[in-house]
Amino acid sequence: MADVEEVQGQRDVTIERGPSVEEPDQPRAVAVQIPRVSARTITGPANLQNQGAIDWGQHGLLAYGSNYSVVIIDTKNIQTIQCLDKHKSMVNKVLWEKVQTSRSPAIDLVSSDTTGHIIVWDVTSGIPHGVLQEGSKPVLDMQWVSGFDSNDHILAALHPPYSLVIWDTYNKTKLWKKTYTETLVSFRFDPFDASKMAFLCNDCILFIDDFTLTKVPSSNGRKFYVSSPRTNPSASSARGSVSNLSSVGLEEKQRSRDRLRLRRLMKDLVIGETKPKPDDYMTVSECLQLEYHQCLRHHLLLLYAREVLVLDLHINQTVGIIPLEKSGSPLVQIRSARQRDILYCLHESGSVSAKFRRRQLAFVGSPLDAPAGSVSSFDMGSFSADVFMEMGYEQRCQSEVIRHTKGSKVLGMAVNPTCERRIALFLNTGKVVFLELRLANNEIAFPLVPSHSLLQDASNKNNSNKMNVPSRHHTLNELFGPLMSFQESSAPLPPLRLLVTGLLTSAASLLTVVRMCPPLTTRNWQQYTPLMAGGTASGLIQVFNMATGAVDKELAVHAYPVRGIEWTNLTSFLSYAYPNVMTSSGLVRNEFFLTDTLTGSVTPLRTDKGDEQPIDMVRVSPLKQYFVVILKDGPFELWDLRNLCMLRTMPKKFPSVAALEWSPIHNLKSLKKKLAYVEEKEQSEPTNIAASAPSGELNRGENAEKQLVAREHFVFSDSDSQLYHFSVEGNIVRDGIKIPPENGVGTVTSIAFKNDQIVQGDVDGLLNIWDLKARTSKNVHTGRGWIKKMRFAPGKGNLKLLILYSDGVDVVDLKKNNERISQLKCPKDMVKVLDIDWAASDKPVLATQDGCLRIMDMTLTTSFSALVDYEFPEPIFCPALLPSKAACILQLLLSTQFWKDHYSLAFSTDDGFSEGELQAVNEQLSMLDSEQLDYLQNCPLGTAERSLIAARLYGNQSEIDFWTVALYYLQTAELEAKHGKPEMDQAAGGDLLGTGSPTVLDTKRINRYPHLQPLDSCYDILCEPYSYQRLQLERVSLHESKRGDYQHTKKVIEQLILLGEMDRAVQLLLETEFDNPSYYTDAIKACLVATIQSTGAAQSTIKLVATNLIANGNIWEGVQLLCLIGKGLDACRYLISYGLWESAVWLAKSVLPLAEMHEVMRKWCEYLWAGGHKNKAILVTLSMGQFDRTLELLGMQRLHGQAGLLLQACKEFGVFPKSSTSELLANAVKLDFAKHLFSLGSHQAALQLSQQLGPAGEKLCKEFMILASENV
Repeated sequence: MADVEEVQGQRDVTIERGPSVEEPDQPRAVAVQIPRVSARTITGPANLQNQGAIDWGQHGLLAYGSNYSVVIIDTKNIQTIQCLDKHKSMVNKVLWEKVQTSRSPAIDLVSSDTTGHIIVWDVTSGIPHGVLQEGSKPVLDMQWVSGFDSNDHILAALHPPYSLVIWDTYNKTKLWKKTYTETLVSFRFDPFDASKMAFLCNDCILFIDDFTLTKVPSSNGRKFYVSSPRTNPSASSARGSVSNLSSVGLEEKQRSRDRLRLRRLMKDLVIGETKPKPDDYMTVSECLQLEYHQCLRHHLLLLYAREVLVLDLHINQTVGIIPLEKSGSPLVQIRSARQRDILYCLHESGSVSAKFRRRQLAFVGSPLDAPAGSVSSFDMGSFSADVFMEMGYEQRCQSEVIRHTKGSKVLGMAVNPTCERRIALFLNTGKVVFLELRLANNEIAFPLVPSHSLLQDASNKNNSNKMNVPSRHHTLNELFGPLMSFQESSAPLPPLRLLVTGLLTSAASLLTVVRMCPPLTTRNWQQYTPLMAGGTASGLIQVFNMATGAVDKELAVHAYPVRGIEWTNLTSFLSYAYPNVMTSSGLVRNEFFLTDTLTGSVTPLRTDKGDEQPIDMVRVSPLKQYFVVILKDGPFELWDLRNLCMLRTMPKKFPSVAALEWSPIHNLKSLKKKLAYVEEKEQSEPTNIAASAPSGELNRGENAEKQLVAREHFVFSDSDSQLYHFSVEGNIVRDGIKIPPENGVGTVTSIAFKNDQIVQGDVDGLLNIWDLKARTSKNVHTGRGWIKKMRFAPGKGNLKLLILYSDGVDVVDLKKNNERISQLKCPKDMVKVLDIDWAASDKPVLATQDGCLRIMDMTLTTSFSALVDYEFPEPIFCPALLPSKAACILQLLLSTQFWKDHYSLAFSTDDGFSEGELQAVNEQLSMLDSEQLDYLQNCPLGTAERSLIAARLYGNQSEIDFWTVALYYLQTAELEAKHGKPEMDQAAGGDLLGTGSPTVLDTKRINRYPHLQPLDSCYDILCEPYSYQRLQLERVSLHESKRGDYQHTKKVIEQLILLGEMDRAVQLLLETEFDNPSYYTDAIKACLVATIQSTGAAQSTIKLVATNLIANGNIWEGVQLLCLIGKGLDACRYLISYGLWESAVWLAKSVLPLAEMHEVMRKWCEYLWAGGHKNKAILVTLSMGQFDRTLELLGMQRLHGQAGLLLQACKEFGVFPKSSTSELLANAVKLDFAKHLFSLGSHQAALQLSQQLGPAGEKLCKEFMILASENV
């Protein structure tokens, strides 16, 4: 058949045609568009050691480890886009680097394996940046170090038994290594505090609170054991009796008894620094996972097979137990969502359940007798000692159980970090299942933004067009509001569903045989697709598109392992199979089918045969007229492929066949010339002859070609290595020549035939090469042992030979004096190779023992390519992959176009894109749904909301946080501008001048923005004061309910006093036992709290005592006294002076009047900025509504694009200060923004903007024009 030479790229090429076995003469060069086959790896079933090796990047790409490879998936179009293949042992962890738009398109990934290698990948090129290694022990866990500005590339890796190594992945250097004393299993960083982390150990939890990048932590941490004095059902009032935790709350039939037992358990399940007795504590080794709560500060999740524990690290107690239903499938993994207080739980069955924070937290006595108002009231005086609160979660939806095949298992779960609605499950079968959390009725339960009437009342910038824009529902926080219990006015949760939305398949089970379809020719190029069929041990045959790497078809053909496949044309193939178990006679039941890949129809052949010898080989002739079926030690069958009938069976005296191959030599061309002569002669005869001819002969000329029976040839070698030549014409088989074996040639195992070259390979690794044209033979010793298979590469004159040995593969070029041009040895270079073929003239394919198909380059060293070299069924959706400048320009244009007359998504080269970039940008936009595009063009909240959407599109979490906070406080500032600002100074009674006059803490804050959706608890200190105070009150009431001993009670009393809940504090102080050494102190303290006077003399006395207490180290006692007399600001100052910034900010945000709170927050910003946490300082400044100061900080960080967008958003909301200083700042921001646009290449926008900025802008405009002319 006519073949093609190597083709590099999807472009018009000239195909050189050789002698064809099927076509008439045609021009020797034809320009065609053909699919490109690039080096890649198509993975198969995964290994159990790959468990947990899955991560969903912020940019939307998914990575998972499959055996020795790392697979990258485009989750929008659900297609594999890259496979990274350099590991020599099993991949056990993968992590995406955080998105930084300024660094695109270099999207980096790290992966680790079981021998301790950590590879830093450039996904776009497929090439490793470097390899990090600390010894040969496996990597147990990996995490990016977060919370430090410009250090998102710092990686923490855990090695057994107790070593933590910190790597700089940019410079490929080790920063430091810390060896602990406990055996460590995994670790997590606190998402709210960069200095804290927790290790899961074999029998305890290890907490670190002095983590820094600059030096090794000095301490070995604090060990805590999870202890559980449990309740005996027969003696419910007894403490310390033991019962089975998994049965508590699950086996009791009566609901009230069940809840009371759970209440006692939760009160007693605590964390202690001393190891309890073995029968009194839960073994942490049973713990499957340790995870920080992403939505709540100081909370830790411990996952067990039958329950999840929620630990509050502030009081070192379990504040919540999420039990599993008795009949439920065991838990294997948990993920805490950040945008809302939701836990995604993966079950052993493959289903995923979503557990939502329950709003009703309190119940009194028996839950059946709880008064109606008690569950939601937060008046602390309404709680009695009998009220028990739980941090509860309820299951709102669960996905269907995945239908497992035998031995299948879920290896991991990943959640999209940007939307937190999409989930990916990775199975050991190699499949990836995608799920999505959706509204059951496809309706939004609440608006993303406040009601338009409210905003229109505040400003008239909204028009009727924008008011009709439907609400968005792309992210979790757009589906429903915060799950805070005090949000009484919020809408109830809508019905939700977890639905399977996609499935990505891979190579199934273990591939036993592979076969490439007939090669590309100038006759079949219009229909050609590079397909390869792979047979498996289960009888399944998969058809792979080698250009895209996708599974094109899955055909359940056989019931036994597939032994061989031979294509009969571009769309159908023959396959045979037989069972492994043989009878004592060695006979089997053979299955032999012809399969059409287009329709999936299967035609059985040789159906009249019973038990017989197994089929040894099947070979199809080049003209597709015949095929031979050879049975082991059995007869030789010749079949007619066109009619699917057996022509003849060779007699028993026929030589036994050890290896056989058809010859490409034929007489079809001469037969076609004869046919053309006959047709020409018939056309010259009188027409009446044709008229009198039978009607059946009128179509003879059309069908003559199909009726032609050409003579074809095949050669085979017998068990004595004699080479036979036979010709076949019709059902006649004629003997040809017989060539005796050459000296030194052993038993021949394989034959390859191309052009005039016949190559025989034997059991000793010898190649016997016959040149029919030169009538010479030559022996070449490979030195590799048994030759199992040989394949010539396709393409005219291409004599590269791929040879499969027991221990590897060679590529030999017969044109270059039989030179070995590449070699691969197993298992040194790769796992064992099971089968071979060619996908293109320069792309050998290896089916390996790990279930993968590897398309190699000619050096047999690379099985991956750059993204630009691949063919994809659909374009890749990942805006972060755009060239750096194009990505930045697109993000800016999506955020705002205020220099234009109107907002438009019809971009051009005038916007700063090159032609190629413009095509890529339009391709990305075309994959966005129409609702999202419409929303962008009619955004109700203007630039700020567009900037948030653009940040989510790129997956830049720091910008997402910035614009989420900015959008909220822009709305609050707009409402305040309309309805008046709060009286911060006088109404709160603040003592800003330090005169000593009485002050009043703001302990009963009012929700001034009930119509605005508040920031959720993940933003913690950035939340507005009312929400933050209610969160703290809710938490302290939970702590009170959970108090078990005096030390816990003392902490609760302290919090109550600081939060201004004096009545409850007094009640708890009076509950101190008489025999407690602190009884007298607590009694006096209760009297003090109850009878506190606000006279000047009393204030001075208490302040003096408080100052002395603080000076003597009793800091919190002194702080409580200061708060009793309303000196919260002084208390915060003392806390700051002792370096207790977190406590000072907590106190200020919880109870200080607005002006005093802002003073503390400003000092904290200065501290954060000086300490290198500049991004956090910017967010804190933004949360105070100080937009002008925020613009200054952004400018100092050279974030001119972000500053320009914020300035535009402030003007749209009408909240930017009107003063000469502010105007100067605004002009400076606009000038920097114009320079930023010009540096990105958006010259027209920069010129238009600079022309609006007065004299300074005109000067800048001239500079731009000069620079633009120089670059032309």
